[in-house]
Formats: sequence, structure tokens, C-alpha cells
Amino acid sequence: MRRSDSATGWGPMTPKKNRADFSRRVKIDVAKRSAYRCCFPDCERTTTGPSESQNDSITTGIAAHIFSAQDNGPRGSGGLSFESRQSIENAIWLCAEHASRIDKNNGMEFPASTLLSYKRIHEEKIRHERDGIAAKTGWIHSLAIDRAPIFRTPTELQFGKVTVLHGDNDSGKTALCDWLQGISDPQALSKWADPKRYGNLSFEVTYLDPVRQKLRVRVQSRDEIEYFINGEPVPFDPNPVRFVRLKDLRLNPLSDRLPPMTDLDFLSRTLSVNPALVRNMLPLVGIQGKGTVGGLRLDHLQDGSIRVWTDVHGTSPGLSLQKQLSGSERSRVLIEIAAVFARHSAKRVPTVFLLDWAAKSLDSRWMSLIVEFLSSEENPFQTIIERVTNGLGGHDMARVVSLNGNTADVTIGPSTSE
Repeated sequence: MRRSDSATGWGPMTPKKNRADFSRRVKIDVAKRSAYRCCFPDCERTTTGPSESQNDSITTGIAAHIFSAQDNGPRGSGGLSFESRQSIENAIWLCAEHASRIDKNNGMEFPASTLLSYKRIHEEKIRHERDGIAAKTGWIHSLAIDRAPIFRTPTELQFGKVTVLHGDNDSGKTALCDWLQGISDPQALSKWADPKRYGNLSFEVTYLDPVRQKLRVRVQSRDEIEYFINGEPVPFDPNPVRFVRLKDLRLNPLSDRLPPMTDLDFLSRTLSVNPALVRNMLPLVGIQGKGTVGGLRLDHLQDGSIRVWTDVHGTSPGLSLQKQLSGSERSRVLIEIAAVFARHSAKRVPTVFLLDWAAKSLDSRWMSLIVEFLSSEENPFQTIIERVTNGLGGHDMARVVSLNGNTADVTIGPSTSE
């Protein structure tokens, strides 16, 4: 059978000056990675098949650019080099209709972080289908708030693979993380289940699995939490989403002092994971080579306890986790251990890493490296990061949501890809 090289697929084209067009190889590979189906949620239109001829086929899909092929195109260049914009990492396979839709209004409705999310969840679904894995794929797309303390309502925000909640203290960053976690863990909503203090809380989460679903949560009191999926009442959210969140064990939020405990107990309590599982995860830290921690080593002491020695980039190797690392260095170790947990969790169940207090001590340089690490395809989970107004850093691959104003009247600014 002969295949038709249509202009909408991967047919030959004359390269344009200063335009980072994809090669034929990239177009074919990104089409195959999506099984020739559109990556746009709720579409999945097949983009290849027979033509009118008995011995011919035709491809109607498009290898669309995530960051623009031209500097002044939709979504801009994202700070990527010309060669990076030609790579498969910058390509998403779409039907002709959605390839046109994402670029309207200069791509404002579909920032790069959103397109990366669409691509990731679609390819993960195809991978599971190919391998016969029954694991669920899922993605938290947006949070719409109807009634809530802190925010001026109604309001809405969207999420990408990595989302940075950017605002001053007491601007609602932690509240948003609590509410999201509450879709799977009602305990996370308990703080907000006080109608005398906070009033009633009502919000809706749009979730892609990859079909779009809407989960509404209403918190009347500690013992009255209602769930609705696509308008139908349910006793709980049946969509399996696991949230990974670090506990802050510091004696004072403004200091690095920790209560006395062994390194293994410290990690177990911070990660909310059994010590035996922590020991299993530690050798996996740093093996990808893209993070800021080179590796961790265990040392069995005479009293039976275990000490963790660290190799953290930017400082001397072989330092003790609790006794010799600074607060920001320790935070980087915790982030990468949690990423190992989230990475393996995401292979079987949709997973979200909520990174709140541990990210606040990182300067712009380390923050940028952490975001790059969490954005990589080797980490197939979503991350939501809390960040104070100063020292945001350059997050080319993150979706940045600005929180502005005072408590009870905070507004959510437009989401952007920096």
C-alpha cells in the first residue's frame, strides 16, 4: 500500500527562513507516539486511513508546535533554542481542527504547559493500551471555585504538568492545595469545614482521564461533604488520584530546627511513608541524572539507627542529611525522594505532587533546576508548587498562576507559561 504525503501530515515542504519546522522523521515519530490519534482531550480522532484510491492511504493529522516555530508566533519561543523548537519534545499530534484552534488569539487559550499536559496524558494512555496495562491515566485540568474563604468568587485556575502558585503569604496557595487533595482525602478539607469561621466551601475540579469529567465538592461541615460527578451525586470520588505531599516537621516555620529523630524516622514522617519503603526509595535518588542530588548513601550505626549521607550539587559530598545540610539543601533532597515516590506511583495511578513549604527556601537558580527536573518526561506526574512573590526564577516549562490581593478578596490572575 502506498501512503499519501498530504500537506497536513508530513509531506515535503520548503523550509522557511527563521522558522523551526519539524523534520519528516519528527512528524512520523510524534504521530506514531500518539497512535495517529489527536491528543486533544475528548477528541482522539483517527488521523490516518484509506484514501479514495484502492491502493493508497492518507494522513490528515498535523505535527503542531507547542512553542512556536517562529519567535513571534503563538505561545512564543519559550526561551528554547531554534534546534529545541524543531525537536519531538516540542511537537504534539493533533487533528486539523484542533491544530488550528490552539493557535487562535496567539495561543492565549492554550499555553505551552496545557499542550504538554494534553500530550503527556494521551501518550501515557497509548502506552498503557499497547502494553495491556489496566492502570488509569488522569490529569487535573482546572479548579473552579464557587464559594470559599480567601478568594473573590467565582474564580477559576488551570493546571499544567508543573504549576507554580505565585503570591504573597496568606494569599491562598496552601488552601488551593488542601482543596485539591480533598477530592481524594476528606481529611485535607477538615480545616475548612467550619461554616462559622469560613462559611460553606464549594468548588469543581475538571479531570481528564482522558475523557473530561467534572467533580463538584461541597463542604457544609466536618461531617457533611458532598461529591458530584458530572452532576450525579456519589458517596466519594471514585477516580483514583494519589497526592504526594511533604509534611513540615520544623519546630518553627521560620527556622531550620528539627525535633531529635533518626534520619530514617525524619524521612518517614516527612513523606508519610513506612520506613521500609523509604529505604527502598533512597537508592533510586539521582539515578536519572537530571536532578540536583547526586545520590544518597545509608550508614548503619552501632545503636541500630541509620544515617543518610548525601551528595547534593553545589556543596561538599558526603554530608549528613539532618546535621550538616542547610534548610534549602535538605529541601532539595526531600523533593527528589518524593519525586521517586510520585514517579513510581504514577505508573499505576494518576499522581499529583504538592510542593508547598519545601520550595519556599530555594533561590531562583535552584528553583529553575527543580522545575526543569519535574517537567521532564521521566517524571510522569503533575506538580503544584507554592512560591512567594519574590524570587520566582525562570520557569519556561511551568504554568504560573498569580494570586493577588488580601485575605478574603484574593484574585487569581491569568495563567501563563513563563
